[in-house]
Amino acid sequence: MAENQPNLRHSKTRIIISLLAVVLFLASCGNTGGNNESTATGSDATVNSPAANPDDAVATVKKYGIKSGIATFESTGLGLTQKVVLYFDDFGAREAEEKYNDDNSIKETSLCDGTNRYTLVYKDKTALNNGACYRGIAYKFDLDEVSKADQKYKVQKLANISIAGKDCESFSLESSGNTITYAGWNNVCLLIDQATQYGKITYKAISFEENAVIPADKLKVPSDFQIK
Repeated sequence: MAENQPNLRHSKTRIIISLLAVVLFLASCGNTGGNNESTATGSDATVNSPAANPDDAVATVKKYGIKSGIATFESTGLGLTQKVVLYFDDFGAREAEEKYNDDNSIKETSLCDGTNRYTLVYKDKTALNNGACYRGIAYKFDLDEVSKADQKYKVQKLANISIAGKDCESFSLESSGNTITYAGWNNVCLLIDQATQYGKITYKAISFEENAVIPADKLKVPSDFQIK
């Protein structure tokens, strides 16, 4: 029985990751541009192409209301917990999301260096180039944007809630009979919560440092990684 536990844990982890991916996709349906990485809204600049140079990224898009930040999340569900750390700079034009193993080593990073989007796989030391990156990595919390979604999602503004010391706006939407709740501050999403057929899945910030100094190596492909 014990021999099957790693495989069971791996399967549960894949379910959680898949469900969160669906949740983020549904939320992106509120983007009137039709592509969550193609346009910015409100006072943000419109983005038609990625910055030619990562240093120019800040002039291309303003995704968040603050220049930089570090958010540590716990992703919980099916009896499992995974640590995730989000780093962003230049108002979100450059961004990285680290997913951790149980031993606190980094398993995988989704990276936008201001030009391209990469998946960094640490066990293989490979960087998979996923093409142009327009709006960073993490989902942008924007009630105005999501409110323009199809009415079938029944978007509803909720009362503010406190997460990681921040007074966050929140909203909910419905999909396939399930209610998904989001909360964020300065367009940084700090909570995604959904009840599913597999149980409750929660992605919640446990700490947040605004206007943080981001280590340079967090927002670029490591020199010893092979780009594919």
